[in-house]
Formats: sequence, structure tokens, C-alpha cells
Amino acid sequence: MFRIPKNILLIFILFLSMAILFIDIFTFYSQLQITFLENLREFFILLMALFWFLLIKRQQLTKLSLKRQLLYLALLISANYLAATFLSLVLNPVYSRPFPPTYQSLSAIVYATLISMVAIITLIPSFLILKELFFYKPRRRTRLYLNGFITLLLVASVGAFIQKSSVLQFSFQPEVMAFYLALLAAVPLLFHNDWLTYLPRKEKLLYFFLGGVVFLETSFLFDAAFDPHLAAYSISLATFTFGLWLVLLFYLMFAEFKLMLFLPTAKAFDRKIKEVNSLYNLARTLNTELEPERLHQLITQLTARVLESQSTWLEIYDDSRQNLKVVSSINLTREQLAHNPFHEKGGLNQILIREGRPLLINDLAQHREFRRILHWKRDARALIAAPLFSNRGQLMGILYATKPRPFGFDVDDVSLIEGFANQAAIALENAQLLQESIQRERLEQELKIAREVQLKLLPQTMPQVKGLQVVSYSLTAYEVGGDFYDFFQFNDGDFGLVIGDVSGKGTSAAFYMAEFKGVIQTLARTLNNPLELAIHANAIIYRNMERRSFVSAVFGKYDPRRGLFQFVRAGHTPVIYCQAATSNIQCLQPAGLGIGLDKGTIFNRITQVYTIPLLPQDVLFLYTDGLTEARNPQGEEFGEKRLQQLLASSGNDSVHRLKEKIFDTVMDFIQNTPLHDDLTYVILKKQ
Repeated sequence: MFRIPKNILLIFILFLSMAILFIDIFTFYSQLQITFLENLREFFILLMALFWFLLIKRQQLTKLSLKRQLLYLALLISANYLAATFLSLVLNPVYSRPFPPTYQSLSAIVYATLISMVAIITLIPSFLILKELFFYKPRRRTRLYLNGFITLLLVASVGAFIQKSSVLQFSFQPEVMAFYLALLAAVPLLFHNDWLTYLPRKEKLLYFFLGGVVFLETSFLFDAAFDPHLAAYSISLATFTFGLWLVLLFYLMFAEFKLMLFLPTAKAFDRKIKEVNSLYNLARTLNTELEPERLHQLITQLTARVLESQSTWLEIYDDSRQNLKVVSSINLTREQLAHNPFHEKGGLNQILIREGRPLLINDLAQHREFRRILHWKRDARALIAAPLFSNRGQLMGILYATKPRPFGFDVDDVSLIEGFANQAAIALENAQLLQESIQRERLEQELKIAREVQLKLLPQTMPQVKGLQVVSYSLTAYEVGGDFYDFFQFNDGDFGLVIGDVSGKGTSAAFYMAEFKGVIQTLARTLNNPLELAIHANAIIYRNMERRSFVSAVFGKYDPRRGLFQFVRAGHTPVIYCQAATSNIQCLQPAGLGIGLDKGTIFNRITQVYTIPLLPQDVLFLYTDGLTEARNPQGEEFGEKRLQQLLASSGNDSVHRLKEKIFDTVMDFIQNTPLHDDLTYVILKKQ
């Protein structure tokens, strides 16, 4: 979009102002009333105002802070008032009385020209700032009211020029009605002063007195600057300026009134703001500290600072001992720590835990039930405490604070310590989770070296299969294992997979797993169905595997054109088929013999192909027996029944969510019991 350079705009404004002045002087001395010159002059005035608007708009006053905007608004109004006062002292303008007023002296031309230029220069940026105040937390119809006000005011201004009428005298003329309708549209905008609410108390006081001065200056502007000077210069400019002046005047008046109402409560509001900022700073500080010991100290120190308490201490709940222990304190002696009455879950602690919210005792001496606390800490007259609960609702600890005078805490302190206790609980839980995460990382790092070779044999990324979502998971029970899965393409390009379990454990199982992978990858390039793949793989593995070892496996193939899944079960666990439409769970277990148990005579005869037509959202679950045989501390196996119930309850879950859900459920079941067999599964879901 083409933009006129600033220098060109300034030159245009200067040229137009000089042209208007020349026309005024020529008309005054020639006493000629030329309609064309009057219309041209009015057009120049409107054009000059437009150019100034474009120039000011580029200054980006709207991006200034609220304080700067208010300062500029006060300076603009004061500049307008001072300019008018100065010009009235220097010049003595004389105008004719009938409306519209006309120049009766050269000083009137100079005065009206200068004051009109000042009005244009100051009122346009003042209006832009005022507009930003209107749009501070705008309502739904704010823009509608503002656009209606500007449009009607422009119509009234142009109409007043054409009819040479004054809007100060009410009539039913169209331009006068448009003017008063514009004021009516601006009435809702006068109450859009929400920016006052969030000012600090000192700024409220400052703006109240400063606003009073600006309001007085604004109220004197009409007589001192606008009437009749602007009307003599331009009726349309005078009408538009008068409308803006009225809106500005009443906006300042309502703002002053609202400030006057807010001043008595400003101190309390400031305290609320301080509390919110304190909570924010506390949360930020706590969440950056993840060392438990240091975190305990920070919680007590920051609590004491925010509540301005004399004594503060934090007790953390020990789940194994079923009691509370002071981990950080301020102004507690060794004797008080040794005889702490708050280490048990009864008494005051029981109330806090049961209610799950802060408790305030304003005067311990007047409280029969807890008066004995004074024998433990004589300088504690007011006490406030808040429990700390984790996101799972488990008690993490209790935070205490005391003051030496009765009613030292108030109701606001209750909400404050509650908010801080919540933040502290989150910080403590994060630190605890981090410690657990570090321990898991250490274990995973130890296993990583042992599993590195084996993991390289497993697929590093999931295949992209048209119409099918695929995820997998594998966890070895020992450093290396015998579970295996792989994805490949058959000779015809269709997606294929295999999941298997080599009998035995340790390095021999891992060796056979690596060999099995190489055989499958090689054979799949020349074959087109899972049965042929299983038969050829069995023939090769049988010749190279010890008789006491074998491989159970499932060979599968997905045909995306027909939506069919074919598989062969070579002595492996069943394939679980979850039908989305009927929520039916089937264990598919066609006949099949383990790989390497027979050279081919029996294997080829009994091994069958099973075909499943997959419908949208259907799920196929392939797994090794390490999943169902996972045991809890009592020796009970996870079992196929639990697995089927879990799959039945997860019909709407995504494959990724289902993958995590199965793992989490198995881990929760076995608790800390080590796996005695590898755990591997593959999930297929029809899209």
C-alpha cells in the first residue's frame, strides 16, 4: 500500500495552512463573498486535518504505555489551554456577532488561524489516545459506539457547514439532530475507564489531582479557545471540535468521579495486587529450585517474608513412619524442635488434613483446645497453618506460621497461605518426580550398554502403512533377551510383520534372534504370503538351531486394497482381535508349530493361515508370553483375562495411548517385582 512520506505530509499541511490564510486575508480586504473560494477553503481545512491525522497515526501513540498515554493527553490539553491564554493576551480579535461569526480585524484572522491550528494539532492525538482508553478491556459493542459517534459527528460537521447553522442551538435540522445523536452514541464510551481500576494507590492519587487540573483546563477551553474563533475559521471544524471537546470533558469528569470512589479502597486493592505478585514470584522462585533440602528452606523463608510472620516451619509427611517431621524452620529453638507437638497426625493436624484447607487461630490464649501450644511456644499468640497435598490428593506436609500478637493474621492471609501452599506442594512434587526420574535414568543407562546391540536389531522407527496405525514396545527382563519383532515388505510391496520369542534367555537367545531377523528380511523379498515365509524360515532355522531351542512367532501381512490381514501362528501366543463395531474381543489361535521344532513334514501340514477383514477402528494385538506371565509380589500372573479386559475398556483410545496404558497397567500390577521374561507387543489399528 502506497504511503505518503512524512516530509511530504508536513509540506502539504504547511502549504494548505498558508493557502487558507491567504484566502482569509484576500476575502477580508476585498470584501468579496465567492462561494467557490469558501468551498475550496473548507476542503483545504478538511484535507489539512486528514493529513495531520495520517501523520500522527504513524507515531504509534497506541503502543505507548498507559502512563505515557495519560501524560501525553494531559500535556496536549494543557498546551491547548496555554496557547489559547497566551494568544488572548497578545491579540485582540474582533468578530461579528450573528452566526456564523466573521472576521472584523486582522488580529481575528491571525488568532483564529493559530488557535485552529493548535486545535487540529492537539485534539487529533488526544482523540487517538482517548480511543485507546475506550478500548482498554473493550466490550462487545465498543467499536460500534465509537464508529457511530465519529460517523454522525462528521455528518453533523459537513451539514453545519452547508447550512451555516450552529449546533449549540437545538433544532430539528438534520445536522443538529446528527450532532446530538453522535453525543448519544458516545455516552456508553464515557464509562469505559477500566484502566483506572488497576492503578496503584499512589498513581490513583496522582491522577486524581492531575486529572482535576486537566478537567478545569478542558472546561475553560471552549470559551478561551473555541468560541467564536473556530466558528469563524471553519464551521465544520468548530462542530467536530465541539463534539470531541464535550466527549473529552465528560470522560474526564466520570474518570475523576470513579477515582474519587476508588481512593478509599485503593490501599486494600494495592495489597491484593501485592499478594498476587508475591504468589507469582514465589511460584517462579520455587519452580526453579529442584533440590529438596534447598526447596524446604525456600518455602519457609518466602512464607515468612510474605506473611511477615515471626516464626515459620515446614513439616514433611513421612509415609513409612506415618508421622510429620520438621525439615526447615525459622525462629524455632532446638528444644522446641525436640518437643514439637505437631509431629503426629492428631489434634490440629487432624483438622487440617480432614478439612483440606488452611486454619487460622487468632488468639491461642482464648482457644481451649489448642491453648497448650503456648506451653511449647510462649511467643505464639496467632497461628495459621495450611496442608500441602499432591495432585493425587496425598498429604505431603503442613506449613505453619505464628505471630506474637493476637489477630496478627487476617482473612486475606488465609487465602494467601493457601495459594502459596498449593504452589509449594507443586514444587515439592516436581522435585520428588525429578528424583524418581533421575533414578530411572540411572537404571536405564546401565541397561543401555547391555541392550545396545539388541536394540539395533529392532525397528528404529514405526512404518507408515496406508490405512493402518502401528506402534510397538519391547522390554527385556535381563541385559539381553530373546523377544523380537520386525517390519518389512513382501515381494508384492504389501506390509509385513513378525513378532517372535526365542526359547531360553541370555546371549544364546539373542544370537538366534539376530539370525532369525536376517532370515526373515532375506526371504520376504522373494515371497508374497506369510505361510510361505513361515515354511521357508522353519526349514532354514531347523538346520541351524540346537534341538533344545525353538522360536515361536506370528507372521502377518496386511493388504491395504482389500483391508485384509493374514497371519500364521507358529506356536506363538494368540492374536487378540478387538472389533470396534461390536466391542467383541476374540483370541485367534489357528494351528501352528514352533519354528525349528520340525524339519518341515509336520510343520507344513498343520500350520494354517488365518484371514481377518479389518474394519475402521478395529485393533489387532500381538504379544509375547512375557506380558501375560508377568507376576506381582504374590506370584500371581497378569494373565490373558486381565489383558482382554484392558483391551475391551480401551476401544476409543489411540494406539499410542493404548501402548502406554498397557505398559503402565502391567508395571502397576507387578509393582517392584522384576520381570522374569521379556515383554514385547505390537498394536495395529485400522484407520
